[in-house]
Amino acid sequence: MKINFKSPNFYYILVPVMAVLWAIMAGLVFYPKSVDAWEESQAEYEKAQNLIDELVDKQPERLAYKVDENDKSEEFDFTKTITQFAQAFSIPSSSYNLSVRGEANRAGRKTQSATISIKDIDIEKMAQFLSALLLRWPDLKCERLSIDKIKNTKNNWNVEMALTYYY
Repeated sequence: MKINFKSPNFYYILVPVMAVLWAIMAGLVFYPKSVDAWEESQAEYEKAQNLIDELVDKQPERLAYKVDENDKSEEFDFTKTITQFAQAFSIPSSSYNLSVRGEANRAGRKTQSATISIKDIDIEKMAQFLSALLLRWPDLKCERLSIDKIKNTKNNWNVEMALTYYY
C-alpha cells in the first residue's frame, strides 16, 4: 500500500489518531510522572525546611546581618562598612580607595556620599560586593557605577562607584 502524503484524506486520519495517542500518553505516562515529581519535590522542600529551622534554632549567629527593627543603635559609617565588606569579599585594602564627603541635605533628607575606586577586581566579586552592600543597607543607593576592563587581562576590571546613604 502506497501512502500519498499529498492527499488530504491522509491528514484527516493522521491528525485525530495523533491527538488520541497524545491524550493516552498524557493520561497514562506524563501525568503520573509529574505527580511523582511534585511529591518528591514537596518531600525535599519539607526536609530542607526542617534543616533550616534546626540551623536557625541551634546557630542563629549564622544569619548574617540580621537586624532587629527596634534596635537603632547601629549607625551607618562608610569607612567601617566598606572595610568590613572588603574583608568579607577578600578585597585587599591596597586595591581600593574610599573618599567620603560630609553630610548634606537632599530631597528633604540628610545624605552622605562616598566614592569607591577598586583596582584590579574580577566582575563576579565586584557584583557580589555591591549586591551584599546594598542588601545590608537598604537606604544606601549606588548613584553611579563605572566599570573599565584592564587591557590584556581576561577578567580584571577597574571599578568606580558613587554611593549615597539616606538617613
